[in-house]
Amino acid sequence: MKKFLKASVLVSVMVLLAFTVVGCGGQDAEKESGAKEQASEPVDISIATGGTSGTYYPLGSAVATVVNEAKLDINATAESTGGSVENARLILQNAADFGFIESGIAKWAYNGEEMFEGNPVENIRGVIALYPNTMQTVVKVNSGIESYADLKGKRVAIGVQGGSTPLNMEFTLDQYGISLDDIKPEYLGYGEAMQLLKDNQLDAVLVDSGAPSSSIIDISTQHEVRILPIEADVVSKMKESYPFFADSYVIPAGTYKGIDQDIPTTGSKVMIAVSADVPDEVVYNVVKTMFESKEKIVNVHEAGKSIQLETALDTIAIPLHPGAEKYYKEQGLIE
Repeated sequence: MKKFLKASVLVSVMVLLAFTVVGCGGQDAEKESGAKEQASEPVDISIATGGTSGTYYPLGSAVATVVNEAKLDINATAESTGGSVENARLILQNAADFGFIESGIAKWAYNGEEMFEGNPVENIRGVIALYPNTMQTVVKVNSGIESYADLKGKRVAIGVQGGSTPLNMEFTLDQYGISLDDIKPEYLGYGEAMQLLKDNQLDAVLVDSGAPSSSIIDISTQHEVRILPIEADVVSKMKESYPFFADSYVIPAGTYKGIDQDIPTTGSKVMIAVSADVPDEVVYNVVKTMFESKEKIVNVHEAGKSIQLETALDTIAIPLHPGAEKYYKEQGLIE
């Protein structure tokens, strides 16, 4: 939550400074310094992420850590949430300052489209584009499930309510002639869902996340699994209807144990968004610190490698926050 100084606090500090100058003679410099220190109390910022078994949370935690270590008078905290849709709503409600959001969801939120119809998130601003969330639907090799079409009638975990994962499964199933009504959907976090898959209480789990995903790494070391492919021609059809949710990606062979061939799939870019109410200096310092401390972030999660100046604005379809804009102008990315 934000803890930005209120106007009344600023007025009180100014009065205190004036009193110090008039009444304290030779000691005024020392006391004025103390008053200024009080005026610059640290700002608390919250970073809305996702479930702890996905990519948003560890990456968001790494960002919070490097910001805190930079000693910028910013106290950053990563919060576990339901994901993209919830994060946009938290920004709208001033319940979060920053949030990890798929670019398409951010666009819908700002424009008041789809699930945000009649309730646009007009205060949402762009900060940086990151890695792609890729569709990784995991099944056991002995399940007999080899295609999304085979999911009909199956027990499928499709992510938690409030995230973009259920939407992406809906979009994908549509390309194979089935809908959510044709499967038995379970709205679960990745960790819980993978345990149920291990115990044969689910048939498939969609992990809509950056690769590699810790939850898939875990199950692949204990069971033979496959990731369902989404062929390039299917992705092309999806892109006609869902341009911000359907780009072609490949999960490289060897990403997970036992998966020795490239897996074609679809995905969409993740971005960090921020409330327009967050001061320019705070946003500027967060972006600057992310680039300067990139290696520390990568040490926590490989998705940190996506912090690249040349792709920092890719797929961002909402206004940039002025603090982020200032940094990119300094780097020559924008004029």
